[in-house]
Amino acid sequence: MRVSISPPIDRLLGGGLEPGCITNFYGPPASGKSLMCFCATVSAVKSGKKVLFVDTEGGFSAERLRQICPDFEFRKVRLFQPGTWEEQVKTIRRIPSESRGCGLVVVDSIVALWRIAINEKNAQAVNRELATQLSILSRVARERDIPVVITNQVYADLDTGKIEMSSRNIVKWWSKNIVELSHAGRTGHRMARVVRGRSLPEDARTEFQIVEEGIKEVSRLRLF
Repeated sequence: MRVSISPPIDRLLGGGLEPGCITNFYGPPASGKSLMCFCATVSAVKSGKKVLFVDTEGGFSAERLRQICPDFEFRKVRLFQPGTWEEQVKTIRRIPSESRGCGLVVVDSIVALWRIAINEKNAQAVNRELATQLSILSRVARERDIPVVITNQVYADLDTGKIEMSSRNIVKWWSKNIVELSHAGRTGHRMARVVRGRSLPEDARTEFQIVEEGIKEVSRLRLF
C-alpha cells in the first residue's frame, strides 16, 4: 500500500511512496527533504500505521509535526537518533527486527554521518558499510512490503561543476525511486524532479509550496 505525502508529490510518484523499495529524496539545504519525511510520517500514522524514524541530523521536530497535524500520535513513532557513524551502523542493523508491524521506515539522512566518518584511509570500508546499510533497508522494504524513505545531501563536482548526490553510485544502485528537490526561485516554492523511477517517467517535475501545514499546491501547478 502506498503512503501519501501530499497531492502534488503523490501525483509525481504515481500515487504516493511505493512499497517494497527505497525512495530517495536529495537536494541542497532547505529544499524540503526532511519535510517529505515528516509529511509521509504524518500520513502513515493517520492511516493507523507505525513508523520507524532514524534521524541522523538532529532534525526531528515534534513542533513541526504538530504544525502539520495538531493531534499527531507520537506514540506510533519509533525514533532513533544516532550521533556517530558507529551508532548509525548499530541502528540500521536493528531495523529488521524493530520494523515489525511498521508501515513506513524513514532515514533522514543516510549520508550525514557517513560524510563525517569517511576519509582516504577508510573510504573502502566505510563505503562498503554504507552499501550494506542500504541493502538492509532494501530487504526490509521488500520483506515487509512497505516504503522506505531516505534523504541525501549534495555536493558540487569540481570537474563538471554539476550538483551531484553524495555517495551517488552507492545510493543510486539501491534507490529504485530518486527525486531531486531544488529551490524554485520564489519564496517557499520548491521543485521536485524524478531522476529515476521504477515505474515513473524520468524528468517529470512538479512545483510545490512549503507552508506551516506542510506542502501546498502552487497556484499554477506545473507537472511536465
